[in-house]
Amino acid sequence: MRRYTISVNNTSKVVDVEAVGANNFRVQIDGRLVDVTLDDHRDLAHSAITPAVTARAVAAAPAAPAASAPLASDAPAPAATAPTQGAAPTAPGGAPRAAAAAGGGGRDKMTAPMPGVILTVDTAVGASVKRGDSLMVLEAMKMKNELKAPKDGVVAEIYVAAGQQVKFGETLVRFEA
Repeated sequence: MRRYTISVNNTSKVVDVEAVGANNFRVQIDGRLVDVTLDDHRDLAHSAITPAVTARAVAAAPAAPAASAPLASDAPAPAATAPTQGAAPTAPGGAPRAAAAAGGGGRDKMTAPMPGVILTVDTAVGASVKRGDSLMVLEAMKMKNELKAPKDGVVAEIYVAAGQQVKFGETLVRFEA
């Protein structure tokens, strides 16, 4: 978990950010929990980050006086999209398709959590996967990292192959919506 001090409308706020997945974060602002999905992060050093923010229902959270005030971030932020990088995706028929035609939102894809080399791809297009199922193995700095399905679903497209080098944030798999 990381703690940041930010300024919103000239008001200083402390924000705690916990990484839940490659693109999913749990953010606490003024005692209020918010789930945040990072839709675009091609190059964090040179581009703006525009996360989509959705309020999260908390059943057993103690009521804080500041929690009743609406946050400016409760409105969904516009999501920036980028062309997909890497190999051409494989369609269910086995024919490659153009990466620009891939589409899909941030919630329907799995991206590389770090740069490295794909050692194995353990799933196929059309395969039904459960959250936590191993989809592929990524080697980074001589360490093997098992990449697991972030949600239940069906694999629509696989953008990488064994032996391919990937960058941080590169789309690896797209799931059917």
